Amino acid sequence: MKNLSQTKGFTLIELVVVIVILGILAATAAPKFIDLTGDAKKSAMEGVQGTIESAVSMVYAKALIDSKTSGETTIMLDSVYYSLKNGYPTALGKGSKAGDTADNAKGILGLIDIDADDFNTTEGEAEPLIIQYDGSTGDTCRLTYTSSTGAGKRPVIDVSEFANCK
Repeated sequence: MKNLSQTKGFTLIELVVVIVILGILAATAAPKFIDLTGDAKKSAMEGVQGTIESAVSMVYAKALIDSKTSGETTIMLDSVYYSLKNGYPTALGKGSKAGDTADNAKGILGLIDIDADDFNTTEGEAEPLIIQYDGSTGDTCRLTYTSSTGAGKRPVIDVSEFANCK
């Protein structure tokens, strides 16, 4: 008979135990090394960008139908007034007067639906409008919307700071 004490190697059970231990270690350690937060924020901002692009195109189409593609004017969509410049939605609305009137027309933010818990917006007296993903963290993962500057010129949606999403 062969002496079993001279056999070398691992048993199947030992190999399975080692693989399970490595799997547990990988599952607990990997998330610490792979941070996908920046990718998620960038994707969310790309979604906002797409929403704005769609809204701009749809409003411009309506402005073409209504012959409102030059100068500053308003347009009514679903009983709500929106401020236009050269047929495109403006970055900012017209004011803070009471009621839904042409004198209180909304800007691009009135056309898109973004969650105030996830996005910060900077609306002031002057252009441009800044939409930032979770600005409380100090990130500069944001886009800037600047109204049309002339006839036939689309608004500028600057996404250069998407590279800074962290």
